Amino acid sequence: AIENVDEDIKRQTAEVARIKALRDKTAAQLTASRKKAANTMQQELIEALHVLGMPNVQMEMEITPRTEPDATGADKVTFLFSANKNVPKQDVSAIASGGEIARLMLALKALIAKRASLPTIVFDEIDTGISGNAANAVAEKLNLISKFHQVLCISHLPNIAAAADYNYFISKKVTNERTNTNVKLLQEKEVIEEIARISSGKVNDVTIKYATQLRN
Repeated sequence: AIENVDEDIKRQTAEVARIKALRDKTAAQLTASRKKAANTMQQELIEALHVLGMPNVQMEMEITPRTEPDATGADKVTFLFSANKNVPKQDVSAIASGGEIARLMLALKALIAKRASLPTIVFDEIDTGISGNAANAVAEKLNLISKFHQVLCISHLPNIAAAADYNYFISKKVTNERTNTNVKLLQEKEVIEEIARISSGKVNDVTIKYATQLRN
């Protein structure tokens, strides 16, 4: 082994060079694909966010080179975002509110689902920080996605619960110092009562009437 060490180093150095060249070629192909996809993604996200009640939104996918490639390629991808007119775009993690992040995630998941043919999409409290017309827009978007994918959505908003085909009530109960989670499929009368309850915390004639109108 000692007698052949120079030859081994030479051979392994050549193999490292070959693999690096292959890595760089593959990374360059990925960069080209990302830049091409970014233009389409930006436009589709902007259009989706307009529908979700953000008429002045600006989006840009900024792709910059890394100093050294890693498992995700040779690029650093940053979502630049602004929800307001004449406000410069910044990194979405630094500028977006909870409600804006929720709607952006909904738009992004819908876009990915359309491309990837996902059978099921899970939205965990996608309604964070939204209400009113924005909540109605999110409910409509979720309903549209459900025409092509199974959608599971955990929500506390009556607008979104009212748009569902099936409603499950999730509750927790402590028994013998152990917490159990229960899931129950609600019948239509129970759905109306739950929508009334999450609307105002009370179930009475007024909230039942509101819940029925919302459901219809």
